[in-house]
Amino acid sequence: MTKTRLLILVLTLGLAVPAAFAGTENTPSQVTAELQDKIYHAKVFDHGTVQASYENGVATLSGMVDNLGSKLDAERAARKVKGVTQVIDNIRVAAAGVTPEQILGRARHEVLTYYAYTIFDNVQLEAKGDKLTVSGQVTQPFKKSDLGNILARVRGVATLQNNLEVLPLSTFDDQLRFQLARAIYGRSGFELYAVQANPPIHIIVDNGHVTLEGAVGNELDKTIAGMTARSVGLSFSVTNNLRVDHA
Repeated sequence: MTKTRLLILVLTLGLAVPAAFAGTENTPSQVTAELQDKIYHAKVFDHGTVQASYENGVATLSGMVDNLGSKLDAERAARKVKGVTQVIDNIRVAAAGVTPEQILGRARHEVLTYYAYTIFDNVQLEAKGDKLTVSGQVTQPFKKSDLGNILARVRGVATLQNNLEVLPLSTFDDQLRFQLARAIYGRSGFELYAVQANPPIHIIVDNGHVTLEGAVGNELDKTIAGMTARSVGLSFSVTNNLRVDHA
C-alpha cells in the first residue's frame, strides 16, 4: 500500500468514527422520555405530577408536588440523565388543606419515631405557613442530615430551615451523658419517665456543659432533676430548661 493510499484510509476512518458515535446520541424526545422514567422511579408521582422537557442540554421541570423532598428527588433524578447539563426546577410545592399545626404534628411524629433520636438529642420544631424550621442539638452529623431529609418529606412543607447544631464528638462528653442518664433516670420516683417509649428528659452535653431539655410532670421533679445533674461532678455547668407539663 502506497503512502498516499494509507493516508487516505486513515483520514476516512478518522471521519467515520465520530460520525458513528454521533449516531448513538439520544434525541431530545428520547432524553425527555428518560427524564420522565427517572422521575417515575424516584416515586415522585406518588406525591404529585411533574412534567419534564429537554433542549440543548437543559432539562426543565414543572408541575406540583405536596412536599419539598419530592421536588428535590425530581431534580436529583433529572441530573442523572445522560445529556443533561443543567436542570431548571420550576416545580411548585403545595398541599391543599394542610395547616401549620398539621405540619408540626406530623413533623414531631417523624422525629420521635426516627431510630437514632435519643435522650441525648434535642429537636425543636416551628411551622409558619408552609415553612418548617428545625433547631436544637444532635450528637452525630448523620442525624442532622437524616432528619433534614425526613422532614423535607412531610406533606405541606415547601421550605425547610435546618438549624440543627451538631454537638462536638467527645469521649468525655459521652461519658458524662451516660453518668447523667443513670443518675437522673435511676432516681426513685423517676421510673415512670424512664419506661416511656420516648423518655421526656433530654440531656444535652456540649464540652462538659449540661442543659436539661424536655418536660416533667411537676415543679418538684424539675428541681430534683436539676439537683441530680449538678451532683454529677464531671459537669462544668448545668442549665435546667425543663418545662412542667401538668397532666
